[in-house]
Amino acid sequence: MKELVLCDDDNLEFVLPLCEKYGLGIEIQGFYKPQLIDKHDEILNKYKNILPKNISKYLHAPFADLCLGSSSYKIVEATKFYFDYAYAYKVAKELNCKRITVHNGYVPGTSYIPNWNKRAIAFWQEYLKDKKDVAFDMENVLEWNADSVIEIIDKSSIKNLGVNLDIGHANCNSKESVLKWIKKLGDKITYVHLHNNHGKTDEHLGLTNGNI
Repeated sequence: MKELVLCDDDNLEFVLPLCEKYGLGIEIQGFYKPQLIDKHDEILNKYKNILPKNISKYLHAPFADLCLGSSSYKIVEATKFYFDYAYAYKVAKELNCKRITVHNGYVPGTSYIPNWNKRAIAFWQEYLKDKKDVAFDMENVLEWNADSVIEIIDKSSIKNLGVNLDIGHANCNSKESVLKWIKKLGDKITYVHLHNNHGKTDEHLGLTNGNI
């Protein structure tokens, strides 16, 4: 394990003092809502003015209603827009973030997964071809198992694309255990979201409260 990071949960004023007290990095989540685009400059300036330079910074990209593997090119273009200059990539560069977490975005049952994976692979190969200076971590959310994520990572063959294993999401949304996710993903795991739940809903509880 290289570093522990606290997610700010869009509550920077509360979390930052804890990061400074315990020597932790911070995951910036103030940009994860696409609907906040009209407040982009205001949010960015808040982080610029408050975040100290010597703290390690990570970024969570927007995700609501976005789908990188959509069969609609309009939705894919919107996803690129929010991942790129509107929010994630540009913000990461300006705030000197080490990594960007993005949701994989697949919703089981809504698309034939071999075709969805092909579109997702094409998305990443195109999107990251000129973005070698920041690492991207693809987070599992609703996936029933790790197979789709593994195929996308393997067939994309992109060095700065890894997996953000969210153990809480795997516990409540997957048909496989968290341990099986870890074993199957192996060194594809480049970042981890640690939280707990009781296996039914995404409760975001502390690690000692739940059934993981």
